[in-house]
Amino acid sequence: MKRSLSSLITDTNVREYKVREINVQNISESNSQARTTFDENKLNELKNSIQKNGLLQPLIVQEVEPNKYKLIAGERRLRASKMVGLEKVPCLIKDISERDAAIVGLVENIQRERLNHIDEAMGYKEISEKFNLSPEEIGLLVGKSRAHVSNILRLTNLSDTVYQALKEEKVSMGQVRPLINLEFNLQNSILNEIISLKLSSRAVEDKVRDLSSEKISDQEVTHYKNFFEDKTGSKVKINKSKEKYKLSFTFDSKDKLDKFVNKIN
Repeated sequence: MKRSLSSLITDTNVREYKVREINVQNISESNSQARTTFDENKLNELKNSIQKNGLLQPLIVQEVEPNKYKLIAGERRLRASKMVGLEKVPCLIKDISERDAAIVGLVENIQRERLNHIDEAMGYKEISEKFNLSPEEIGLLVGKSRAHVSNILRLTNLSDTVYQALKEEKVSMGQVRPLINLEFNLQNSILNEIISLKLSSRAVEDKVRDLSSEKISDQEVTHYKNFFEDKTGSKVKINKSKEKYKLSFTFDSKDKLDKFVNKIN
């Protein structure tokens, strides 16, 4: 049953908000953090900014027990603050549900510092499976279209090897997108060609299309081979070259050949 937007978003009017200086040692990282890679150069830029101007934007945390907090959003700010050597950081304390915490963290990552496609896909996948949300519902919550969420989620069908290559920017999104529906071993094989031969996105699309055509062609040849063997009682060999087919029949005896000739007469 389709849920309304109001049923998906918690009523923040009943939530509690407090701003407080909190010791960084008392803040644990979120287990629902979508970002798995951090740009060192940008992290250093943020560190330099904090050294010069202080931490201008508070972290968002949830108090899990007295003087113990779990980070909801602001992991880059927390890391940079530790690099600077700050003992305490300003935090906005929010009493929110686990689902809302995951969504707030994901939204901040998407809006503040664009996630790579893999991290975004895994973030969507986690909240989809954990909180039973559809792509349309996720889109409403994070401010993206249903089509965008659905397309990004398809990346979770990539092999771990292709994932890693995409995260390390050895290949682009366009180059690996055609691999999504292939078996993992085939994905990895084509990935090697993409990297070694520097295949363009178009070249990868053509290659995958040719592989799909070959698979259909093999199925057709098998179908005709089985058909003729059943009808003739002989062994049949079929060779296909472009749009031409060559059939070879092998009969064990003259008697079987004669029976075949009588059938076609």
